[in-house]
Amino acid sequence: MAYYEAICFWLSLVIYALAAGGYIYALVFRNEKVVPKLLVLIGIGLAVHTGAVAARYFAQGHFPWSTDYENGLMGGWFIIASTLFVAWRQKSLRVFAVATVPTTMLIMGYGVMRNPTLAPMAATLKSFWLAIHVFFAWLSFGAYVLAMAAGVIYLLKERAAARGTASADDRFADLSPERLDDLMFKYLVFGFITNAIMIAAGSIWAKDLWGAYWSWDPVETWSLISWLMYGAAIHLRVTMGWRGTRFSWLMIGALLTVIINFFGVSILMKSSVHVFKMS
Repeated sequence: MAYYEAICFWLSLVIYALAAGGYIYALVFRNEKVVPKLLVLIGIGLAVHTGAVAARYFAQGHFPWSTDYENGLMGGWFIIASTLFVAWRQKSLRVFAVATVPTTMLIMGYGVMRNPTLAPMAATLKSFWLAIHVFFAWLSFGAYVLAMAAGVIYLLKERAAARGTASADDRFADLSPERLDDLMFKYLVFGFITNAIMIAAGSIWAKDLWGAYWSWDPVETWSLISWLMYGAAIHLRVTMGWRGTRFSWLMIGALLTVIINFFGVSILMKSSVHVFKMS
């Protein structure tokens, strides 16, 4: 890590931790008054986080889009940016941060434990199609995390109703079960489409780099598995009528395939051509 990058990275992580703790407090003690302040805190965290991204860019001369650490750095940035965007569009969605911020902390924490060493970009990574590939990858990741967050809120709301405290529980008063169910599906569809663009752009890049559009590399295979998993979720929703609780658990479980694709393959399968050596 560069000096200023390290400062910004750890400071943003501390801010996110404080915000996550604040959201848990707000939900447990039904104190919605602190939520707007927590959202401001998250915005400050994103600004500092952006500073870490900028510091790394200037330190090594290229955008951070390779290695597990850079995946965690940029993946976390897109999740927080997506959270703030939907909260800005609709105040009732501010509660999503209770799921998205801890997720960001986990992937950033995992990334920094891997290899945050500065290095010049490998020649294989200098491609316009790679930029499109990575951009749409993070768009889809952000959308899938939002779908997961909507699922978590749905389950919490359902649990409150099952306990007979729904009338007194105003934590999710502006989010009806129907609204949450609709949001899960919309985020799923957006993520599915951007995921498809990501795969297509990656295939074009692979043709230029390795001479084939598809080679069944572990990362390619897991990317396809993840995409098909979300495609199956759309099918279950549209044709089988999956909604509510089942669909919420599906959105939570499906996110695991994305996490494995982005972070797990590089650990379990060192032979992947997607594990680049910087030079």
